[in-house]
Amino acid sequence: MAFKRTLVVRGKGPEAKGLADRYFHETLVRIHRAGEGAPYTGLKPAGTDPGPAVTATDRAIESGRADALMKQVTEDVIAGIRRRFARVLEAKRHAAHNVEAGRAFVEAYVDFVHYVERLHGVAAASAGPHGEEAGSA
Repeated sequence: MAFKRTLVVRGKGPEAKGLADRYFHETLVRIHRAGEGAPYTGLKPAGTDPGPAVTATDRAIESGRADALMKQVTEDVIAGIRRRFARVLEAKRHAAHNVEAGRAFVEAYVDFVHYVERLHGVAAASAGPHGEEAGSA
């Protein structure tokens, strides 16, 4: 429906063409984001940095080699585990001192466990095109 509307309006001059194109792209991105369960936050300007994961992924595809991508992701995962593990160990040392310290330990523990669970879940999943389980569509 959006595509047909866009085609009709595009033929009504350059200004209409620009508005129709923007309408179509916004609709497409809105539907895509909804399918991912993510909010639509608008179109990003051309040249917007997509972030290190997308940049590294694109480089791997362009070069035909995933070694640098795997190294970067692995280093980020290791750093995340180390940081959370150090925090939980430090909090554990003080957990019995008072209620606030006990709560800090529980918070650090939950953060650490949930981080590792998320990593393991992603690593162990056989994901489809947008992270959903293969065959779930």
